[in-house]
Amino acid sequence: MVGNFNGKSNQNAIKTINYAGIFKKIDDIPELRIELENIFNGKSHKEMVKYCLLLGQHILKITNIEPCNEIIEIFEINKKWLNGETGKGFAKFQIARNAAGKLLNLARDEKEPIKQKFYRVMAQIANSPHVKDHALWASDYAVKLINIISPDNFDEVKKEREKQIELMNSV
Repeated sequence: MVGNFNGKSNQNAIKTINYAGIFKKIDDIPELRIELENIFNGKSHKEMVKYCLLLGQHILKITNIEPCNEIIEIFEINKKWLNGETGKGFAKFQIARNAAGKLLNLARDEKEPIKQKFYRVMAQIANSPHVKDHALWASDYAVKLINIISPDNFDEVKKEREKQIELMNSV
């Protein structure tokens, strides 16, 4: 469901989008989200894990959060997964899921909203070897993070989605 945000009626208004099952709402630009999803649909699972590594570096940069051991671990796991070094079958994905679980625990314990959302973005990145869709969900969480950092700021949401599109196109 899409509706105008803050009663704005012009084309440049941020819109509130209700994403089923992931968020109650996200202040987003539907056209750019759709463009990102269209690019996503044409990419392989491995390409989306590569995208997640780039997205993670981007999120570290914009938040200025120093990566903890759990963050360093997810980057290492994703790189190993890309190189086929994480085992076979269930074990191949369980390593990523375990790392994501650690980040979700950090998010649950975190009181500061920016860090809490940061950990949720990173948990989705950690889970990207498990399921390709986690790459798209990480992108949505990144927009939620921007919503917290810069509330009601169309320019920052647009800048974030455009960066995501650029990163996704680069893999």
